[in-house]
Amino acid sequence: MYPFSFYLIIFVVTWAISTVFAIAGVGAANTLIPIYYSLGVPFSTAAATGLLLNVFSLSTATANNARRGRILWRLGTVFLIPAVAMAPVGAYVGVHTPRKVLLWVFAAFLVYTLYSLARGRVREGSGRFYGSVRGYILGVSVGAIAGFLGGLLGVGGGLIILPVLALIERDAKKVSATAGYVALFSSASGFISYLFLLRGVDYGLWIVVLIGGVLGGFCGSYLMNRMKPLYVKDTIMFIIIFILVKILVIDLIF
Repeated sequence: MYPFSFYLIIFVVTWAISTVFAIAGVGAANTLIPIYYSLGVPFSTAAATGLLLNVFSLSTATANNARRGRILWRLGTVFLIPAVAMAPVGAYVGVHTPRKVLLWVFAAFLVYTLYSLARGRVREGSGRFYGSVRGYILGVSVGAIAGFLGGLLGVGGGLIILPVLALIERDAKKVSATAGYVALFSSASGFISYLFLLRGVDYGLWIVVLIGGVLGGFCGSYLMNRMKPLYVKDTIMFIIIFILVKILVIDLIF
């Protein structure tokens, strides 16, 4: 068990960051996991907590986006099936991998995320998914990679899928909503795997994270439908840079 002040900090940080990332249609686990870890939570537990957070924050956001007709169900499902299948494999590998190896992989993932955000363009209008063989192969391949890395690192895989979706669909809000739909089920698959692999989990921590994540999902989905993702991209990048520097300078180098 942790002191009350610890749970309060976890709640506030989870709520705030979940709100920002839900606007972009992706889970906040990629940023929150290293924060949880830096506060003293073991990495595997932090990864499982991040996946649990994704499940609840993205479920509220996905429900809201579905009511507004923003989810491309057919396109998302092409990515979803392999992502769900590979997430347990990533979770199993993650539990049996040394901490520093996971941190290096996580740092590389954050660099990829920054690159994707920096070169990404926010566009308006609609496009169309052409169900060609090449398109399906791309979706299955990227979905499998996203699911494996999502289970390994506890990030859900939404940020891996997001740039690829942006190449297929022109409507930025539909891209965000569809990425959230895929990340939701990929996260659920990975989290269920961690339930069978972890021992001695503090369920109080998970309850606090759930409350903050659900509130963040509602707030982020509400804001996404009233503002352009461009306005929050710089904030997301700043947060990721801060966490990346923290991992490299404090956790890995020193």
